[in-house]
Order: sequence, then structure tokens, then C-alpha cells
Amino acid sequence: MKSATALKALSVLLMLGLGAGATTQERMNGWVGTTDAHLLSAWGAPDRKAKAGGGINVVTYKEKGEGKHAAPCHKTFAIDAADHRVIGASTTCR
Repeated sequence: MKSATALKALSVLLMLGLGAGATTQERMNGWVGTTDAHLLSAWGAPDRKAKAGGGINVVTYKEKGEGKHAAPCHKTFAIDAADHRVIGASTTCR
């Protein structure tokens, strides 16, 4: 069942159209398996929360882009609503 939940989380993140920057993505992947409470205590309140269905919650943190014309980027985590664990991470940041 865990792999089905992880697959749902990955699908949700892909549907959100989030790409991956290697360094930032690797750092974010380190949060997979931790609790949402641990994530929130370290990262603070997210800029956006959503329920993705299938027992998945999604939290997103927005960062200002660097440089004069840089667009903001997003760091998004999928969380299993039942056991409150981070099951996926994705980012548009580089």
C-alpha cells in the first residue's frame, strides 16, 4: 500500500508541473520519510496548503527569484494524511 501512496504523491507533483533542480531536489529528498511536524518546525508555515485527494496533502513554499527579472520558484512536499509522513518532494528552484 505504501508504494501506491508514493505513486499517487508522485503523480500529484507531476500534475502540478513541478520540475527539479538537482542540488535543491536532492536536499528536499532528504525530508522524505520524516513527519510533517518535523518539516513544519524546520521550514515554518507553508505559503500554500492543499488536499490532493487519495489521502495526500500538499504543502508549498515559495521563494523569491534571484536577480532583477527572476521568477519565484516553489518547493512542494506531498504528505500522507494518514501517517503524517513526507512521501514526495519536488521543486521548480535550481
